Amino acid sequence: DMKRTIEATSTQDMALLLKRSRPNDDDAAGLSDSTEEIDNDTETEKDTSLTCQLCSQPYTDPRMLSCFHCFCRECLHREVEKQNAQQENRMKGPQLGGGKGPQQSFNCPTCQKSVTIPVGGVRDLPQDLHVGIEVKIAQYQSKITSKSKAVPCDVCIDSISSGPAVGFCCSCLHFLCRQCCDHHKRARNFCQHNVVALGETVSREQLSAVKPTCALHSKEFIFYCKVCNCLICYDCTTNDHKDHLQSIALPSVAANSRRDDIRTLITSAEESASKLAVAINGKITALKAVEDNEETVCQRIEQSFLQLHQALDDRRKTLLADVHSSALSKKTALTLQKEKCEKNLSCCIDVASTVLETYTDCEIISLKQLVSAELRNYNHKAQSLSSSLEPCVCSDIVKVSLQTDKYKAYLSEIGHLIDYCPEKSTWSSTSSSPMEGDPYILTVEAKDSNGQIYLYDDIKLKVVLKPLNDTRSDVLGKISQHKNGKYSISLTPVCSGPHQLSITMNGQHVQNSPSSLR
Repeated sequence: DMKRTIEATSTQDMALLLKRSRPNDDDAAGLSDSTEEIDNDTETEKDTSLTCQLCSQPYTDPRMLSCFHCFCRECLHREVEKQNAQQENRMKGPQLGGGKGPQQSFNCPTCQKSVTIPVGGVRDLPQDLHVGIEVKIAQYQSKITSKSKAVPCDVCIDSISSGPAVGFCCSCLHFLCRQCCDHHKRARNFCQHNVVALGETVSREQLSAVKPTCALHSKEFIFYCKVCNCLICYDCTTNDHKDHLQSIALPSVAANSRRDDIRTLITSAEESASKLAVAINGKITALKAVEDNEETVCQRIEQSFLQLHQALDDRRKTLLADVHSSALSKKTALTLQKEKCEKNLSCCIDVASTVLETYTDCEIISLKQLVSAELRNYNHKAQSLSSSLEPCVCSDIVKVSLQTDKYKAYLSEIGHLIDYCPEKSTWSSTSSSPMEGDPYILTVEAKDSNGQIYLYDDIKLKVVLKPLNDTRSDVLGKISQHKNGKYSISLTPVCSGPHQLSITMNGQHVQNSPSSLR
């Protein structure tokens, strides 16, 4: 009856209903122990899917972040404080998120995604109730199946005197001694609970009936607050949510609405995923094409530079051969001239010196005319040879002009990446609307993928002016000038009226092409 009444009730009726549904103190005491933490020394720690990555222990009050990573609430609280302190040390100023108060965001410890912290802090992050229940189920299953020691009763104050547990309540997650089992079956508040013998196998379906409880009041969630978008217990309605009575609904009603929303979002996400899959396949194909093209282009570059290297080496050998040949010719001629001079020098001077030193006066007088004539003849020849050989100091030296700096600069400009980008290339025109017989002038500015001017002339530019209301042929543009990545194109329309202007670079349209001209 309460469920049917909540769905359509006034604020006053809701207040009365909440008052009637409030449990008495004894009931609250019997249920409050259901959230008691048990020892972490269980096999649950081995299940990494149920272990917090910050504390390496089974989750305690797990909270899920917007990146779908889950952590204990207290672990998250400490992590936020830690990141806030680190940010303060780095900035020596405002905390993360701005302002003078607590930081408004922090980075997920797992994926480093920035996560916004709710106004109420970490405690207002959404609870992962499913994981929380799974952790409790795993912990209790491990304790049930453990044969190392007897399991004490969770309800009795003196569990030693009361004896070991002989049963387990799948509803409140309590181990019960024999007396408590009997009381559990007789008590009005617990008679509907599912109590099984400790030796029996407890199925997951039996334990899945465990109800999630409020972290603040340790009581079962029985309402949903639409204003705060969260599950609440009865005590929450008298505290933080006391002004939201008109916006309180049953969890089942809210869950049905949420399921519909999630189904719609899943359908939309599947459509998006399908499109992304197509895009991913396209990128994979493009990546393969880039890899293949990279290998082909590298091979072309290697072959081209091997050819250049071979040509340079051939030229090197030719120049060296020319130098050796020229030097040999000059050395041969110079050697002959040198020997001729030495021969004339030694023959004439030696004979005259011998006559002067060893001959008697009469002998010198008798040979004077002959020796004098030979010496005068030698002097004449020597002067003649000396004057004719004087320029050899410069002309007989082998010289070469290499112009290394010039060719190094040229080599540094050999080849370039074809990186023109039609999507970023633009065009403009100062001409008015196309008129028959009047030249229509426009300028196309080629750009690369970074939006910079593309200076190379390996672009096949095609400009077409097509009449829209006339059957006459299209007009092809003529490039009148190309300088510094700018193309000047001239077209002469065959008729007046609206036209379509198409500008393509190697078959791809530039920005705002095709364009209508009127």
